[in-house]
Amino acid sequence: MKWIRLSLWSFVLLIASLAPIARAQISSYGVTKTGYYMQRSDAAPELVGGENHYFDAFVYPDGTTDIDSAIFQTPGGVQREMAPSLFYFAGFSSQSALDSSFGNGTYSIQITTVDLDVFFAQLSLAGAYPSVPRLSNFVAAQAINAGKDFTLQWDPFAGGTANDFILVSIEDDAANTVFGTPDYGNAGALTGQDTSVVIPTGTLAPGTNYSCYFTFYKFVALDTSSIPGAFGYAAYVRETTVPLKTASSGAPLNVSLAAFNRQPDGSFQLQITGTAGATFTVEATSDFNTWASVVTTNPPSGSFSFTDADAAGMTRRFYRAKVN
Repeated sequence: MKWIRLSLWSFVLLIASLAPIARAQISSYGVTKTGYYMQRSDAAPELVGGENHYFDAFVYPDGTTDIDSAIFQTPGGVQREMAPSLFYFAGFSSQSALDSSFGNGTYSIQITTVDLDVFFAQLSLAGAYPSVPRLSNFVAAQAINAGKDFTLQWDPFAGGTANDFILVSIEDDAANTVFGTPDYGNAGALTGQDTSVVIPTGTLAPGTNYSCYFTFYKFVALDTSSIPGAFGYAAYVRETTVPLKTASSGAPLNVSLAAFNRQPDGSFQLQITGTAGATFTVEATSDFNTWASVVTTNPPSGSFSFTDADAAGMTRRFYRAKVN
C-alpha cells in the first residue's frame, strides 16, 4: 500500500469526513526507542550483549474490528509496514546505530481498518533517555523470604515526573508472569517518582529463581485526540533485567553479635551479621528482666553497625539480637 501524501486542504477535508466517526477501533499506538540492560550484582547495570537498542512502532486494536493495514513514516520520509502483526521493530548494537537509522523528529502513522476507516496521527519523538534502572537492594533480593512481604527498591528515576511511567514485572524460569505492576493509566500504576514496590507474601515460591524487569518510560509525546478513543505516545525507554532468588523453605535465619566495644563518650557500638535480607532486632537490658528494643533494621547485606548512645553513663548494659 502506498503512503498517501495529503496537502493541508485535503487533510482538513479528510478529517472533516471522518468527524462523524465517534470512536476508532484502536486502543493505542506509538513509537519508542529502548535500551536493554542487565544487573548481575549490586554494581551498576551493563548493556546486554549483541543487539541492545531497539526501535518499535505499534498499533493495538481494541478487539471490536480488525486492522487491515498500518504504516508509519520516519522523519526522513522512509515508510514501513507494520502488517500483519501491527508491530515493527529493529535491533541495533548501540544507541548511535539506532539513532542513525531512526532519528529524532516527527513520525507519521496511517491506520486502515477492514471497514475502510482511515486514521492518521503524528508523534514527535525527540528528547533524552531516562536513567538506567538499578535495583538498590540487590543483595537482599538474592535471599527473599517468600513467606513475607518483600520490598523491591530501586534508584530514583532521574528527572522522573508524575507523567512518566515505571513498570515492574517478575517471571519464573518458564517465562510465566507471577507479579506485575499496573499498566499506564490504570489505578495503582507506578510513576516516574516511585522508588519501591511490595511483593506480597506468597507471590513467590521458596527456593526458586526469577527474572525481574524494571522498565522506565520517559514520555515525550502523548496524543489522545488524533484518533478518537485511542491513546498514542512516543517515549524513550530503558529496561533492566535483574535475577531474584528466594530462600529455601525452612532454611535457617542466622544472626550474631560479631563485635562490640565501648566508645570514648561512653556509648556502645555493636557489629551485627546474619542472613542477607532478614529483619534484625537488637534489644538491651540492665537487669535481664525487662528488654527494650533499641533498633530494628533490614540491611541488604545482612551486616550492620549500631551505636547505642543510651549506654553512656551506665555501669552495665546487656544486648541480644534476634532475626525474623
